[in-house]
Amino acid sequence: MRMKILNSIAVFLVLSISPIGAAEDFVEVKNVSAPPSDILSGRLRLAEPSALPTSAWTALVPFERALPELRTGPGKTAVALITREPSDWTFSLVASDDTKPSPDSIFLEQTASLEQLTSGATARVIRVDPSHVDRRVSIQVSPSATDSEAWLLIADGREDIRLSTHVGSFERFRDRPLVVHAAIENARIIDSECVVRGPSGSTVTLPFVGQDERSATATFTPDRIGDWTIRSLFLLRDDDGTIRQRSTQQVIRVNDRTVRFTQGLPSVTQVVPGEALRVAVPVDVTPAGELSDDRRVAVAAEVWGTDSQGDFVPVCWISRIHELPAGGGALDFELSIDPRWLSLASVEVSSLSFRELRVHDTDGFNLIDHQSSARAALSGAFEIPDEVTRVTPDMMAAHSNRTVRGHSGLGVSSLAGHVLLLSHGYCTDQFPFRLSDFSGDYELFEDYSQNRTHDEFALRFESLGRSFKSMGIVGHSQSGHAATHLYTFYWSALDWATDGTRIQGVGVPWLGTALAGNAAVLGEIFGIGCGISNDLTYDGCAAWLSFIPTSVRAETDYWTTSFEDGFFYDYCQIVSDLLLTDPDDGTVERYAGQLAGANNRGHKEGWCHTRLMRDPPQCKDASRNVVLDAEAAR
Repeated sequence: MRMKILNSIAVFLVLSISPIGAAEDFVEVKNVSAPPSDILSGRLRLAEPSALPTSAWTALVPFERALPELRTGPGKTAVALITREPSDWTFSLVASDDTKPSPDSIFLEQTASLEQLTSGATARVIRVDPSHVDRRVSIQVSPSATDSEAWLLIADGREDIRLSTHVGSFERFRDRPLVVHAAIENARIIDSECVVRGPSGSTVTLPFVGQDERSATATFTPDRIGDWTIRSLFLLRDDDGTIRQRSTQQVIRVNDRTVRFTQGLPSVTQVVPGEALRVAVPVDVTPAGELSDDRRVAVAAEVWGTDSQGDFVPVCWISRIHELPAGGGALDFELSIDPRWLSLASVEVSSLSFRELRVHDTDGFNLIDHQSSARAALSGAFEIPDEVTRVTPDMMAAHSNRTVRGHSGLGVSSLAGHVLLLSHGYCTDQFPFRLSDFSGDYELFEDYSQNRTHDEFALRFESLGRSFKSMGIVGHSQSGHAATHLYTFYWSALDWATDGTRIQGVGVPWLGTALAGNAAVLGEIFGIGCGISNDLTYDGCAAWLSFIPTSVRAETDYWTTSFEDGFFYDYCQIVSDLLLTDPDDGTVERYAGQLAGANNRGHKEGWCHTRLMRDPPQCKDASRNVVLDAEAAR
């Protein structure tokens, strides 16, 4: 059962040490390493932006911008009216094809909550019977006398006609032009526009410039740091001559270049013979100015050298979290190379060089600076061990004796033990798991209605874990990212868990979710619930995953679910279903719930991401919860 008992002596001890616990606000960062196979596989390389498009087969538009008529296709056909006051609007679909009968039964209307996307809005959804293909249907919308706003989400049944967009660079800086690339499948462009909204709320509409009838680009220059939303709207003509609409909604984080690699070479020294090699990477850091929050970055590099045959080969990948000083200036980012990697690769120290030096902001994992290659500047003598034959765990995660500021103030209702930590995900207002399915010592992570970065989330886990001898983590949704992030970058109670799986995730959007962008746009219109999460976009997740080694992924189990797929129009959440690619759980697409290198424990139909969806919430699955409990490390 959950630990509840505190005796008076324990309470006295906790109260006694808390005034002098300031040192515990700091967390030791790990020296992270990975083998050459992680380099050669590309797993720890940042993907090209073009490989991470946001794709849509529907259109989300203000009701007055919607086409008055649609032509149904063989796929899902529906129109959703999204507004604060749906009862104030007249909304209907009418079959306008005079050559065919149009019974009312071809339409089915229902009301849907939009809690998973934004607060303050409701959807009235009218679906078209899927057997009525190639019908012309008019959309009839008229507002009341109120000033309420309404948008339409239109799915015309042609799921093969897709718009894909991406921003052409991961370096997204203030006053630097950014290019939005768009591509169309199975239709031709008639007209298009790019609507960009900055952190101040101001909006600008830009033209797409057509490279041909199926691709186009739009360019804008962000003038502020912060979150920007990009809405790409296209008017298309399909092969039958029918006019159709498509749109994508995505969000990006714009930064200043807070860190810049200098022209100096990274220096390599070995302070203690036989011990780790210290790598000092020279950088310039801008002052924090008025920014009061901690500025934290993740730094990584590939280490290469020449082997005994004269071939240039990868030695290892190295990484560490660094905190930026408020005053800025010239300094060195410190990384570490275990000399056993050089022995395994059979390379000489004198041949060392670095590739793909990268520094990313831990908030959204935006790329801050990148250096494709650099020679190593060697200093002093080096002692490399002989006859190393295998990789050991301490080669992949070592103590750095360097700290960053952590999170303080998270207390628990019980004293230390070997604990299973159960956690909710992004922006929830209720705990997802059914606690009666779990036994033994467990604790709850409760941080409701919040928008945390992966890094902030992970540091809250670390803070809670200080009260435990060890802990395993079972996480729903984003808390799966947070647990993996913690195990990668920081020393915590998670490192001491034994006899089971350290990290187990249910419904985790490892590759991101399209709802991150759609929720941002709807939030701008109807009121943002918990705010924009760059960490959960496709771009943000891809950049973050390029820092997660296979050794960490191997300690992670994950489960995915989706709606029960029958003979009819199936979904978990009818509005989000029109924004995602089937199958999905109402928030996470099945393909985006996969983590390469981790342990896929299976996919199960008939369970949705959370409550207020058509099928039961995935965290209420008793049979899975029993497995999570039994197989968890503690």
